[in-house]
Amino acid sequence: MAKRTLLDRLLGRRRYQPSGQTGRLADTTIRAARAGDVVVVQGLHLDYDDAYLVVEHVHRYAGVGNSIEWREVVAADAGRRVWLEWSVDREGLFVTAATDRRPVGLETIGLTEADLVALDEEHSINNGVIIAGQRYSYRNSFEAFYHQDGQFDGEGFYIWDFMADHEQQTLAITKFEGTPFEAYFSDVISPDNVLLYPGERPETPPQRR
Repeated sequence: MAKRTLLDRLLGRRRYQPSGQTGRLADTTIRAARAGDVVVVQGLHLDYDDAYLVVEHVHRYAGVGNSIEWREVVAADAGRRVWLEWSVDREGLFVTAATDRRPVGLETIGLTEADLVALDEEHSINNGVIIAGQRYSYRNSFEAFYHQDGQFDGEGFYIWDFMADHEQQTLAITKFEGTPFEAYFSDVISPDNVLLYPGERPETPPQRR
């Protein structure tokens, strides 16, 4: 992907300079991100370090029968897009990022549906899978709901969650009704590497209950 010209970068900085925004966010972490805000993601990819990305979507995910919940923040500028997921665990804020959200199939990573069923039934964190020479440890699998843009109504799916043994990458395998299994890889990043600035947030219509 071609880099932006210096002029493009300068114009981007001028447009999204934090001092040009009105007000301040009480919470400046990714947890406070809303559509219209601006994020800078550092240390993920050289071409993204100085990019001011506008938040387009904040999707909510919630586990069924458990307290697991996480958010997906989608932010972009004219030529780049990043997908950030965050959740809160016992150690605090956990954040992953990806610059390519195209899924891969089970055959590509050398797994089968039977493998996933066995992992789900055994439900043991001692289990794992080997992909391209890297071991990914099983963390959990459960039914969840996807709430697009945080809407009240959601779409059910099943998810298998893995963490690379070097703890720098995650693997999520999802199965929605009527679609194939889809595998997604994301990089684990420090929450401090995501800088959030207030933007022009659209008015949120009342959600149907």
